[in-house]
Amino acid sequence: MEEIALFLMNFSASILPHVLAVITALVAGVLLLVLRRKIVSLLCRVLKKLTAHFSGAADIIDAAQRPAVAFLTVLAVYLFASILQTHFWPGAGKLAAFLLMALKISLIVCITWAAMDATGPVVSAIQGSKSTLDKTLVLFLSKILKVILLALSVIIIMDEVGYNISGLITGLGLGGLTFALAAQDTASNLFGGVVIIADKPFQVGDWIQADSLEGVVSDITLRSTHIRTFKDAEIIVPNSVLANASIINWSRMNKRKVEMTLGVTYQTSREQLQQADEAIRKILREHPRVDPDVIIVAFNEFAAYSLDLTVAYFTKDTAFADYIAVKEDINFRIMDALASLGVEFAYPTQTLLMESAAPKEKEEA
Repeated sequence: MEEIALFLMNFSASILPHVLAVITALVAGVLLLVLRRKIVSLLCRVLKKLTAHFSGAADIIDAAQRPAVAFLTVLAVYLFASILQTHFWPGAGKLAAFLLMALKISLIVCITWAAMDATGPVVSAIQGSKSTLDKTLVLFLSKILKVILLALSVIIIMDEVGYNISGLITGLGLGGLTFALAAQDTASNLFGGVVIIADKPFQVGDWIQADSLEGVVSDITLRSTHIRTFKDAEIIVPNSVLANASIINWSRMNKRKVEMTLGVTYQTSREQLQQADEAIRKILREHPRVDPDVIIVAFNEFAAYSLDLTVAYFTKDTAFADYIAVKEDINFRIMDALASLGVEFAYPTQTLLMESAAPKEKEEA
C-alpha cells in the first residue's frame, strides 16, 4: 500500500501536471482550430462597426480575413507544439527556437498576404470618390505596392533566418549594372507603363486602335497591356510599343459620325429630289438620338447610273450596338419616306440605244 501511495504521490507531483497541461493545450488548440473562423468573423464585425465612418475600411478588413484565419491555425499548432516541448523536452532549446522562428515567419507571411490583398481597397480609399484617379491608375499602383511588400517580406524573412542582409544588399549593388544592361527591355516597358498611366491615352475598359491592333483594354501591368480583340482573343502588347504608337481611343468619342451615299434613278425629277432632301432632313432633325447641330443632306453628283444624295450626321450614342440600332432606325425611316414620294433607289444598269437605218429608196428603173 505504501508503494501505491508513493507512486500516486509521485504521479500527482511530477507526471500529472504535465498530462493536464498537454490535455489543456490539446483542448485549447482544437477549440481554436474549430472556432478560428467565427473568432475572425466576430473581430471583423466589431472592427467594421468601429471604422464605419472611414471610406473603404470594410473592404480592407475583409481583405485580412483569410490571412487572419491562416495565422490562427498556425498559432494553434505552435501553442500545442510549444507546450509539448516545454513539458516533455524541456532541454530542447533548438526546438523551441525553431518553433518561435516558424511562428514569426508565419506572422510575417500572413501580414504580407493581408497587406497585398488590401492594396486595391487602400488605394481606392485614398483616392476617394471625388478623385481624378481612374481605375487603371488604381490597378497600376496596387501592383507596384504588391511588389514592394513582397520584396520587404522576403528581406525580413531572410533576416529572421539569419541571412546576412548587408551582404545581399552589397551583392545587389555590385550586380546592379549587369542587371540594368540585361533588363533594358523590361525597364523600357516599365517606363512605358508609367508614361501610359501619366499621359492617360487610355484606361482599362477603353476601346482603342493602335496601328493594326484594335480591341478593348482588359488590363495594364508593369510590363505590358492586355487587349481583348473583338474576336475574343487576348493580345499582350509591351508597354514600350504602345507608348510610342499612335493610338485612337474610340471610347472617348462624344458622338459618332454616319456618312452614306443614296443613289436614286435618273427618272427622279428635280421636285422629287428636293422633296427627298427635305424629308431626310426632317427625319434627322426630329430623331432624338441624332445631334441636330450637324446634319448634311445634299444632291451631290451625277453618277454613272444614279443621282447621288450625300447624307451625313452624328449619333449621340457611341457604343457600337446603340450606334447600329440608331442607324438602322433612320435607314428604315428614309426608305419609307422615299417610297411615299415615288423615288426609287438605283442599281447598276446600262441602257442600249439601237438605231435602225432608213430603207433606201428604190432607184427608178
